[in-house]
Amino acid sequence: MGRVIGHELTPTFDDQGTQYDKEGNVKDWWTKDDYTQFKSRIQQVINQYDQFTALDNLPINGAMTVGENTADIAGIAVAYDAFKTTKEGQSTTKIDGLTPDQRFFHSVAKIWKVKMKDEFLRLWIKTNPHSPPSWRVNGPLMNSIPFYNAFDVQDGDQMFLPEKDRITIW
Repeated sequence: MGRVIGHELTPTFDDQGTQYDKEGNVKDWWTKDDYTQFKSRIQQVINQYDQFTALDNLPINGAMTVGENTADIAGIAVAYDAFKTTKEGQSTTKIDGLTPDQRFFHSVAKIWKVKMKDEFLRLWIKTNPHSPPSWRVNGPLMNSIPFYNAFDVQDGDQMFLPEKDRITIW
């Protein structure tokens, strides 16, 4: 649930929300440097998701999905930070062989466990502003340093991204 809450809090600072001030007026309220850095990160999200394929090498449209992808990346970071403030997040107790951090990331993945027909997935990729469910998990986690630490993800592993290619929104 923390991931969903974190995701929903971030649109204020996505590619569209940044155009509005605290009163909801269309207004340029960012410093020039902050906005330039933010736009650079947004472009990184677009470029990264353009490289992801979901079906028969059909790529995700990074520009169409950038707002939701940004919220997914930032939402997991917010949820993980909140999790680490809890007793469970600070524990080292394994349950079913999994550490608390590993269980956190398993819970992130479980909410997107779906099965759909290829025809529907093809339509989704072409029309939906959300990335397909598997990429709402894999994309953000590939950018999450705590995920790498929790599962000892190394160069050569399927979900490994070089550090220089990982995106931090904030």
